[in-house]
This record gives sequence, structure tokens and C-alpha cells, in this order.
Amino acid sequence: MNSQTFTVILISLGVLLLIALLARNFRNYSLRLKVMLGILVPGSVALGILAFFAITRAGVITSSLSNRLDTSVSQLAEEQLVNTAFAEAGRANQFFEQIEKEVTSLAAYKVSLESRSASLSQGTYWDASTKLTRLADGQYGNPATDPSSVFVPANTELSDALAAELNTSAYVDFSAPSVLEANPALLAIYYINPTGAVRYYPNIELASLLPADFDATSRSYYRITAPLFNPQRLTRWTIPYVDETGGGLVVTVASPVYIGDTFNGVVAAKMQLARITERITEQISSLKIGETGYAFMLDDAGLIISMPNAGYEMFGINPAELAPEEFFKQTVMGAGSDELNSITNRMVAGGNGLNVIKVNGVDTYVSYAPLKANGYNLALVVPVAEMQTAIVAARNETRSQIQTSIWLAAVILVGLLLFAVVISLAVSQVISAPVVKLTDTANQIVEGDLDAQAAVLSQDETGTLADAFNTMTSRLRAALVGLEQRVAERTAELELANDRNERRAKQFESISAVSSTISSTRNLDNLLPQITAIISNEFGFYHVGIFLLDTAKEFAVLSAANSEGGRRMLERSHRLKIGETGMVGYVTSTGKPRVALDTGADAVFFNNPDLPDTRSEMTLPLHVGEEIIGALDVQSTEPDAFNQEDIQVLSTLAEQVSIAIENARQHEETRKALVESESLSKQFIQSGCSRFTKSQQIEGVLHTGAKSTLLYRKTGSENGKSLSNTGLLKPRGRGTVLSLPVKLRGEVIGTVDIRSPENRQWDPDELDIVVAILERAAIAMENARLLTESQKLAAKERTIGEISARISAQSEIEELLKTAAQELSRTLPGMEIAIQLAKDDLE
Repeated sequence: MNSQTFTVILISLGVLLLIALLARNFRNYSLRLKVMLGILVPGSVALGILAFFAITRAGVITSSLSNRLDTSVSQLAEEQLVNTAFAEAGRANQFFEQIEKEVTSLAAYKVSLESRSASLSQGTYWDASTKLTRLADGQYGNPATDPSSVFVPANTELSDALAAELNTSAYVDFSAPSVLEANPALLAIYYINPTGAVRYYPNIELASLLPADFDATSRSYYRITAPLFNPQRLTRWTIPYVDETGGGLVVTVASPVYIGDTFNGVVAAKMQLARITERITEQISSLKIGETGYAFMLDDAGLIISMPNAGYEMFGINPAELAPEEFFKQTVMGAGSDELNSITNRMVAGGNGLNVIKVNGVDTYVSYAPLKANGYNLALVVPVAEMQTAIVAARNETRSQIQTSIWLAAVILVGLLLFAVVISLAVSQVISAPVVKLTDTANQIVEGDLDAQAAVLSQDETGTLADAFNTMTSRLRAALVGLEQRVAERTAELELANDRNERRAKQFESISAVSSTISSTRNLDNLLPQITAIISNEFGFYHVGIFLLDTAKEFAVLSAANSEGGRRMLERSHRLKIGETGMVGYVTSTGKPRVALDTGADAVFFNNPDLPDTRSEMTLPLHVGEEIIGALDVQSTEPDAFNQEDIQVLSTLAEQVSIAIENARQHEETRKALVESESLSKQFIQSGCSRFTKSQQIEGVLHTGAKSTLLYRKTGSENGKSLSNTGLLKPRGRGTVLSLPVKLRGEVIGTVDIRSPENRQWDPDELDIVVAILERAAIAMENARLLTESQKLAAKERTIGEISARISAQSEIEELLKTAAQELSRTLPGMEIAIQLAKDDLE
């Protein structure tokens, strides 16, 4: 309870006490006075209660609205600071990206010149043989009248190849000066080839400024751009360093030049750090962040790019103690408080965020955002109190209005009580009506109806109070509308994330569908076209091709494709040299995926006339274990059609395709091996059974009644008739004859004929028993044949061993020959044995 409310209550109690005193002699008063007191007492009590309720509820509502307003203003201040940091970082980033783009374009222009070096190197425009002169210390230089300076170190031979390259690079004169003119921040542009020769813009007679043995290839900008430290062929930024040509502290951006896969030097541009700092300082100084807020910039090593005196004071660094040449070598790493160190570490790492730290005991916002072009980071520093001045102003204004309203309410209360004594009850009701309506409005606001408006029925104090309520509700509505807008923005971001998740889920569903289809196909010739068609249908790519390596692993051969152009390539047996031609050659050589988001600008992309609509291409390796077996090539008619999620999903799909191809190959090999095995098994069974029956002279067996007769094959004939008794195998007489084959592992090795003396149907159980007996009989016959052959082979090996032992026991040639003849005669009885030595052996 505040002092104003307490004062109002005391006044009300005083008035009620006065009325009570007057009512003591009520019977002695006149009727007018009684009527007046009868009207005054209930009205006074009601008015006092109403005033107390209205003031109390107004205080509660005002406190609640003030808290909400404080929260909203604080959030708005933080969002404003974060957005400002990102906006200013974006502007600075555009400046550095423009410089980087210019250097990259010059590198590409140098590559295009090299593609025409056969004509450009003739010296028609600029001839090294006439333009270069050898200076006293042995280095080569050119006249100051040329558009660019040329420097060839003394320890580098001016060969014909170097002269031809210098003649070709001279055509950079038509591009580099215009880039310098368009970008005043640039100090110079230059090209360095691997021999150390330099072409420098503008012409500052470089050969006379540099030492004769100056090696440009040992400088940091060349080393970080060369293949050893830059295999990705990126454009790189250096840390600040002292310019060897007298430009002071500079920073360089360099881009590599590749002719095919051969490194051919770097194109670089350098800027004076003072010019960069001046530009950034002008940009940052134009910001108005609170009353004392400021900004500073660091590079990715923590070196200071731009910082005001307040920033040095925050880090505990005295700029007066820094020499001019050491100014931009100063790092903030490890300087300042632990909280500040944590922020600088995240800035150096390329992070962004908003933190509140203590600076000289004052809560201070630090908002920072990275520059993607070169790893710099921009930070904004402003005291929390300065960003929340709106909260303080709103709070003071609310307190002032509440005090005014309460004092006005007290005055109105006293005035109404006095006025009620003089005037009638009707006048009292008219006076109290605005207060009642204002209370109703306050209750509506408490219940959440922020559109409720207090009707301003008069220009007195009640009207002022109503207008104040209307003002507060309007501001509250504005704050809540802003909050709803932020909630809507967050909801949109969540919906975007949900869309990405749904897209990812659909991709995995597509992978599942592809996997289900390819796992059901074992034939490689059918599998590969199905894979290309399904991937195209599920993911919406207009061309999908599968390349498989040939047996010599020299070419990647197109084995399946879904597009019209792909089918034309299949008809002419399209193939690509591994490691040389296009993205497929690159992927099958390295085993690494390759993505071209704009195939027209990608150096690895191979321009295929069969697929002229391709704007984006992604090629993924197909491998089994460590072995590369081919590549999956996916092309789209849309530029930038692939993102990181697509690469991950399609890489998973490529692994499944690789497994499916390998499984199909193994299934085909297994099927062929099984067919060959079955064929060999049939041949072995047929030949083995045929040899066995011939050696045993067995035709079959005849069983009648309780007697079984083995029937043998007889050779020769008598009276013109064959002596074979195979005719006995056919059942004679009347009755039902059942003929069944005798099979061994699916191969027929004989037949069985069974005659029943009476005509009848064979029972299925009887047939099953007969078939089972025949199967076991076939296995038993095969086992008997194998046993007999094994015994014969063992007897033969034993006989050969015994004969060899007897022959080996003789040491004389005559005895050895006699023993050999005797053993042969014993083995082949009835035969005449003669052993004759060759004439050379006899001699």
C-alpha cells in the first residue's frame, strides 16, 4: 500500500466519522437534513468503497502491464542489437567477398589465357625477349612504361618456356588495371608463377625495389595457396604482414591457378591494412548504439582490425604503448576478464551470439557476428541500461500517471462528498457514473479484453483518468502485437524445420522403396535399369546413370541409364577414362563424391552433348569394401539442386546400390557354378554307372515269387541270335504293369517294372513305398559302385607299389630289366613281354 492510497483511505475514514457524529442527533434534525443525511451516508460509503476498489485494481493492472512492458522492451533491445551486429557484419563481408570474387575471376581469366597460349605466347602484344633487361645484380625487369612490372629473380633462368608464359600472362593487362581502378582499397594485383617470376600491377618498377634473389614462392600468401597447404584449391586470406615493396602493413587474398590438374601459380591482391581499417571505422562510426556503445573487429587469429579506445580499455590494453608497426600485430587473446576471453575465443572460432558481461562493474551487452569471406568477426558493445532506456522512461511515466490519478481521485472523492451535501442524490449518481464505467473498463482489461476502451464522457479528472487508461491499453496492445509477430516468426522457422524433416523422411521412404525393389531382383541386366528408373522416379532427377569399371579398370563403362540421352550413350557403349574424363572419371579414380552445383562453371564437369539440359550434377562412388566398382551419376535440370542432406541420403543409397550390384554378381556366379556342378554331377553319375554295369556285365535282376535272378550281359551270338537275356527283364503275362525310373540325384540310372497278376489300381501308399525303396536302392547302388571302384584303385596302387619296390631293389641294369619284365608278365599273364632300349642308351 503506497502513501497516496493510504491518504485516500484516511480522508474517507474522516468523512465517515464526520457523518457518524452528525447522525447521533438524527431525530432532532429537520427532514431535509435527514433526507440529505440518508442520501449522503449510503452514497459516501459506496463512493469510498468504489474509490478504494478502483485505485487498488488500477495499481494491480498497472504493475502487471509494466512488467510485461519491461520484458517486451528488453527482448526488443536484444533482438535489435543482434540484428544490428549481423547487418553490419554482412556489409563488411560484402566488401571482402567482392575483393575475393575479383581475385578469383582474375585467376579464371589467367586459366583461359593459358588455354590459348599457343597463339598468345608468340609475343605479338608483349615480347619478353625485347621487353626484359637484366639488371646489375642479375635479376630481370621491364620498362616503367609497361602497364605492369615484371620481376624474374637472378637465380631463375629466362628460358623459352618462361618467356612464353610471360608473353601469355601479359594479356592480364586488359583486366587487372580496371579491377584496381574499380576497387580503391586494393594496393596491388600480381601473378606469381612456380619459378618465382612476378607480374605486378601497377607498374612500380618492381625489379628495382626487390632484392635480386627475392623468392616470391616462399612468401606466406603463395605457400597457403599452393597445393601442399591448399589441396581444395580455395581462395585464401593471409594474416597482416609487412609489404616487401614498402606498402606498410598489408593483408593479401590469393587464388590458385590450375591448368587442368597442374598448379601454375597464384593470382593475388593486397590491401593496405590502414585503408581497410579506415573503411571499416567509417562504417562502424556511423552506427549509433545507445549513448556510449561502440564496435570492434578481430581476425581469425585474434588480431585487432579495428577498435576504439573504449575497446582497448575493456581488454586492459594501452594503445599508447604500442609502436605504429606493432599496432596491428596486437592480439586480444588472453586479455581482459574470463567472460571476455570466452567471447573472444568464440569470435576467433567464427561463432556468433549475444552475451551480458561485467565491464567496469556495469552490465554490458556484447553482440558479435562472423564475416564468412575471411574469418573476421565484428562485435558491438553497449551497456544494458542504455538499451533499456525505454523501460525506465515507461516506468517513470506510469508512476507519474498513477500518482496524478490517485491524487485526482482523492480530490474527486472529497469534492463528491462535499458536493453530495449540497446537491441531490441525482447529482451524486451523475458524478459517480464515470467512475463506475472506468472501473468496468479496468475489470475488462484485467479479464484480458485489451480492446476495451474507457469512454471519456467529460473533460474533468475522471476523463483524464479514462484517457490514461486508454493510453496504457493502446501501448500494451502494441507490445503484444510485436510479441505475436515474433511468435509468428518463430512458428514459421519451426514450420520450415518441419518441412525439412518431412522432406528428409520422404527421402528415406524413397530409399526404402528403392532398396525393396533392388533387393527383389537378382539379374544384373535387369537390376541396373530398374535402379536408374526408380531413383529418377522417387527423387525427380531427369538423368540417372550407373557406370561400372571394366575388367582392366581403365574405363568406367555406362551400364544403365533412364534418360533418352543416356540410352543413346548406351547404344554406342559410352565409357570414360578413369581419372581423366569428367566427374565420373574423377570419382572412380579417387573414390570421393563430387558435386557440381552449377555445371557450367565447374572445371571438373564434362560437357556432354547427349545431356544438354544438365545444370547440377552429383557423382557418388560405388564400392565394395575398399574396392571401387563404379559410380552413380545423378543430374538435374535445376541449378543448386543438391544440398548436404541430399549428398548424405544419396550416399546411403549408393552404398545400397553397390551392395545390390555385388549381390547380383555373386548370385550370377553362384548360379553358373551350380549349373556347372549339376552338369558335372550328372556326367559323373552316368559315366560311373555305365562303367560299373559294363565291368560287372550286369543287366538287372528278375524277381518272381520268392526267387531272385541276376541277369548278366553275354557277349557274342549263337545261330545269329544275341546271347543277352535282357528280354527276361520285361514282365510277361496278364495284369497291371507299373514302370518307374530309378533316379540318383535327379539322374535316371535304370528302370523298375512291376507286374500285378490282376488288373487293379495302385494305391498311393504303395507308390510312395516303391518310390522310397527305389531312392534308397539307388543310393545303395551308388555307394556299392564307389566302394568297388575304391577297392580296385587301392588294389592297383598296392600292385604298382609292390612292383616299384621290387624294381627299385635291383642295382644292376640287367637285373632291373629282368625284374621289370617278370613283374609285367605276372601282372599280364599269357602275354609276351619285350623291353628294348634306345640305341643311344645302349651305347
